[in-house]
Amino acid sequence: MIKRCLYLEKLNKNFTPKLRLELTMMPIINNQELEQAENLKNNWKLKEALKILNNFDVNRNLTTHERFHYSFLKSSILFDLLSTKEALNYAELAYKESKELKSDYEIISSLMLKSRIFGSMLEPSNSLEVINEAEELLARNNQKSSHEFKMMKGYVLLRKGCCYFSWGDISHCLMFFCEASQLAKEINDKKLILQTTKWLSIIYSIKGESDRALEYKRRYLALAIELNDKQEIIGAYNSLGMELTEKGEIKQAIEHLERGLSLCYKINSWKTFLLISSLFDTYLKSNSLEKAQQCHDRMGELVKQGTFKFNELIYRLQEAALLKKDSREISQSKAEKIFKEVANKDTKFLEFQLYALINLCDLYLIRLKKSSNLKELDNVQPYIEKIRFIAENEELFSLLAEMHLIQAKLRLVTFEFKEAQELLTQALDIAHLHGLNLLTKRIEEEQTELSKNFLKWEKLRTSGGKISERMDLARVDEQIQILLQKRNYLKGISSS
Repeated sequence: MIKRCLYLEKLNKNFTPKLRLELTMMPIINNQELEQAENLKNNWKLKEALKILNNFDVNRNLTTHERFHYSFLKSSILFDLLSTKEALNYAELAYKESKELKSDYEIISSLMLKSRIFGSMLEPSNSLEVINEAEELLARNNQKSSHEFKMMKGYVLLRKGCCYFSWGDISHCLMFFCEASQLAKEINDKKLILQTTKWLSIIYSIKGESDRALEYKRRYLALAIELNDKQEIIGAYNSLGMELTEKGEIKQAIEHLERGLSLCYKINSWKTFLLISSLFDTYLKSNSLEKAQQCHDRMGELVKQGTFKFNELIYRLQEAALLKKDSREISQSKAEKIFKEVANKDTKFLEFQLYALINLCDLYLIRLKKSSNLKELDNVQPYIEKIRFIAENEELFSLLAEMHLIQAKLRLVTFEFKEAQELLTQALDIAHLHGLNLLTKRIEEEQTELSKNFLKWEKLRTSGGKISERMDLARVDEQIQILLQKRNYLKGISSS
């Protein structure tokens, strides 16, 4: 079962090329051709690197080390180029050759690579099983105080945290990331410190601890600049820009995103589309629709190049988001059509499907507020149920609690107070059980608010208050906006 945390933040997008753990545990290469290919890979010249490997004579008299390095490097490059099945085949070869070498370092490196590939193939159970094998191998190591052991242990913990992140288990993935961070600091491994800092910033965003998340994102940027890792610098600018957008600091957000985009153009980064997409979201949130349209046009040009399939889905969803901003009925209908296409599409890009479903809920609730026709609730209910089904099936606990919350608010709109209280209690139980502390606090505030407004609700019930008044008192719009905004955490992951 695919179990991913989206709110985790989009989508752990562990299944797209956008999300990768940039493990620095690359084996040392002595062969000149392989070294040249690795240098090209490190500079993101992946096709050039693959060309060298495709022309590499594997039938000549190679040492086991050279065969291992060839298989490992080719698997890594194919993984970055989205050829996951072929990448897995070479990762299996690398693992087999690492066992012949009887070197813990090479074995663990190949297991880490396999774990990443399984993660991208939506097989988190296999991903965790492989990383557990690496952890067991480390447990038998007699040099636990050595620098190399601690470095390997740190990366294993980091990868293990990502596996639990895929299941939406925030408490465990936070625990593993913190342990990895502690080890990274102990041995002063700057690359590992960067990775743990990045992931901790994502987790704190998911938990709603925006100030803490912002602090970690700034550390992430500083570390990326210190290491002169341009891809990570771009990711950090994007991550910071998105966090600032969420906080409403639009000017600063645009400055960071523009810096990241400028660097994208300079090095021809695969993250270019993502930065433009984040700029689009920022402009859309600030109602700068003309600039949002300009970003959308630039994205359209990149989509035509067909670099990554998921780009097309983002492009279509953002087209719908622009149309939704236009209050004309024809634009609203076009937006609805696109959202339905994505919502009903059989896709592995689950976060896009959820975003489309939430937008459909929003569209129908907007109509409900305008028309006061309670039949619109019949339209929205199947989409709410579908989101809940996904959240339960994928163990997306934050989303599940949020959906209980929106259902409670809709029960208030129809004056079903007892059912609303029960749904709030269920939401609180979910949030509390899974350590979602800020969400727990917000639900408790909702319960207090309901008690405080009881007389107002009774007055509306006896007077037959307007639907719009009921929705305002229940703050339905506010809850929908929370759900829509949480999609941005996904991009924070994917583009970093």
